Amino acid sequence: MEELKNYNFNIVFFIPAIKINFYIKFFKKYFLNRKILIAKEMTKLYEHFYREDLKNFEGFKNKIKGELTVVLSKSEVKNNSSSNEINENILRKEVIEYLKRYSLKDVVKLISEKNKLPKKKVYDLCLKIKK
Repeated sequence: MEELKNYNFNIVFFIPAIKINFYIKFFKKYFLNRKILIAKEMTKLYEHFYREDLKNFEGFKNKIKGELTVVLSKSEVKNNSSSNEINENILRKEVIEYLKRYSLKDVVKLISEKNKLPKKKVYDLCLKIKK
Protein backbone atom coordinates (compact mmCIF):
# COMPACT_ATOMS: atom_id res chain seq x y z
CA MET A 1 0.00 0.00 0.00
CA GLU A 2 2.92 2.34 0.62
CA GLU A 3 3.77 2.08 -3.06
CA LEU A 4 0.16 2.57 -4.21
CA LYS A 5 -0.41 5.72 -2.17
CA ASN A 6 2.25 7.57 -4.18
CA TYR A 7 0.66 6.78 -7.56
CA ASN A 8 -1.05 9.78 -9.10
CA PHE A 9 -3.79 8.03 -11.05
CA ASN A 10 -7.14 6.41 -10.38
CA ILE A 11 -7.01 3.10 -8.49
CA VAL A 12 -9.76 0.46 -8.74
CA PHE A 13 -10.54 -2.17 -6.10
CA PHE A 14 -13.13 -4.97 -6.15
CA ILE A 15 -14.30 -5.50 -2.58
CA PRO A 16 -16.87 -7.79 -0.95
CA ALA A 17 -19.76 -5.73 0.44
CA ILE A 18 -19.42 -7.32 3.87
CA LYS A 19 -15.91 -5.89 4.34
CA ILE A 20 -16.43 -2.39 2.92
CA ASN A 21 -16.30 -0.52 6.25
CA PHE A 22 -13.00 -2.23 7.11
CA TYR A 23 -11.52 -1.16 3.79
CA ILE A 24 -12.82 2.42 4.14
CA LYS A 25 -10.77 2.80 7.35
CA PHE A 26 -7.80 1.28 5.56
CA PHE A 27 -8.19 3.66 2.58
CA LYS A 28 -8.42 6.68 4.89
CA LYS A 29 -5.07 5.74 6.39
CA TYR A 30 -3.27 5.67 3.03
CA PHE A 31 -5.37 7.70 0.55
CA LEU A 32 -6.85 10.54 2.60
CA ASN A 33 -6.61 13.33 -0.02
CA ARG A 34 -8.58 11.51 -2.68
CA LYS A 35 -12.20 11.18 -3.70
CA ILE A 36 -13.96 7.85 -3.55
CA LEU A 37 -16.60 6.31 -5.79
CA ILE A 38 -18.33 3.15 -4.66
CA ALA A 39 -20.39 1.42 -7.33
CA LYS A 40 -22.87 -1.17 -6.10
CA GLU A 41 -24.18 -3.82 -8.50
CA MET A 42 -22.69 -2.14 -11.56
CA THR A 43 -24.44 -2.86 -14.89
CA LYS A 44 -27.45 -4.36 -13.13
CA LEU A 45 -31.00 -3.21 -12.51
CA TYR A 46 -30.38 -2.06 -8.92
CA GLU A 47 -27.07 -0.27 -9.44
CA HIS A 48 -26.21 2.61 -7.12
CA PHE A 49 -23.21 4.98 -6.89
CA TYR A 50 -21.79 6.74 -3.82
CA ARG A 51 -19.42 9.67 -4.43
CA GLU A 52 -17.65 11.56 -1.66
CA ASP A 53 -14.33 12.95 -0.47
CA LEU A 54 -12.63 10.09 1.33
CA LYS A 55 -11.93 12.16 4.43
CA ASN A 56 -15.67 12.96 4.78
CA PHE A 57 -16.93 9.46 3.97
CA GLU A 58 -18.14 7.70 7.13
CA GLY A 59 -18.84 4.28 5.65
CA PHE A 60 -22.14 2.43 5.72
CA LYS A 61 -24.27 2.12 8.86
CA ASN A 62 -26.42 -0.66 7.46
CA LYS A 63 -25.17 -3.88 5.97
CA ILE A 64 -25.15 -3.77 2.22
CA LYS A 65 -25.18 -6.66 -0.18
CA GLY A 66 -23.86 -7.11 -3.67
CA GLU A 67 -20.72 -6.59 -5.65
CA LEU A 68 -18.79 -3.38 -4.93
CA THR A 69 -16.32 -1.62 -7.17
CA VAL A 70 -14.32 1.10 -5.40
CA VAL A 71 -12.50 3.77 -7.39
CA LEU A 72 -10.08 6.14 -5.68
CA SER A 73 -9.36 9.31 -7.66
CA LYS A 74 -6.00 10.83 -8.51
CA SER A 75 -4.28 12.42 -5.55
CA GLU A 76 -4.94 16.11 -5.22
CA VAL A 77 -1.72 18.08 -5.40
CA LYS A 78 -1.75 21.59 -3.97
CA ASN A 79 0.79 24.12 -5.20
CA ASN A 80 2.31 26.83 -3.04
CA SER A 81 2.61 30.24 -4.69
CA SER A 82 6.26 30.66 -3.65
CA SER A 83 7.29 27.29 -5.08
CA ASN A 84 5.19 28.12 -8.13
CA GLU A 85 7.28 31.27 -8.73
CA ILE A 86 10.51 29.30 -8.36
CA ASN A 87 9.23 26.70 -10.78
CA GLU A 88 8.25 29.48 -13.18
CA ASN A 89 11.80 30.85 -13.17
CA ILE A 90 13.33 27.41 -13.65
CA LEU A 91 10.85 26.69 -16.40
CA ARG A 92 11.65 30.00 -18.09
CA LYS A 93 15.39 29.20 -18.14
CA GLU A 94 14.68 25.74 -19.48
CA VAL A 95 12.49 27.13 -22.26
CA ILE A 96 15.15 29.67 -23.25
CA GLU A 97 17.76 26.93 -23.57
CA TYR A 98 15.48 24.65 -25.60
CA LEU A 99 14.39 27.46 -27.92
CA LYS A 100 18.01 27.92 -28.96
CA ARG A 101 18.14 24.36 -30.28
CA TYR A 102 14.58 23.28 -31.13
CA SER A 103 11.46 24.60 -32.83
CA LEU A 104 8.62 26.12 -30.83
CA LYS A 105 6.42 23.07 -31.40
CA ASP A 106 9.15 20.71 -30.17
CA VAL A 107 9.89 22.83 -27.12
CA VAL A 108 6.23 22.93 -26.12
CA LYS A 109 5.96 19.16 -26.47
CA LEU A 110 9.21 18.48 -24.56
CA ILE A 111 8.48 20.84 -21.67
CA SER A 112 4.84 19.85 -21.27
CA GLU A 113 5.66 16.14 -21.17
CA LYS A 114 8.70 16.56 -18.94
CA ASN A 115 6.99 18.79 -16.36
CA LYS A 116 3.45 17.45 -16.79
CA LEU A 117 2.09 20.88 -17.62
CA PRO A 118 -0.69 21.84 -20.03
CA LYS A 119 0.61 22.59 -23.51
CA LYS A 120 -1.28 25.88 -23.61
CA LYS A 121 0.58 27.20 -20.55
CA VAL A 122 3.95 26.19 -21.98
CA TYR A 123 3.05 27.63 -25.39
CA ASP A 124 2.06 30.98 -23.85
CA LEU A 125 5.32 31.08 -21.90
CA CYS A 126 7.30 30.32 -25.05
CA LEU A 127 5.57 33.13 -26.92
CA LYS A 128 6.35 35.63 -24.13
CA ILE A 129 10.00 34.63 -24.20
CA LYS A 130 10.27 34.81 -28.00
CA LYS A 131 9.00 38.42 -28.10
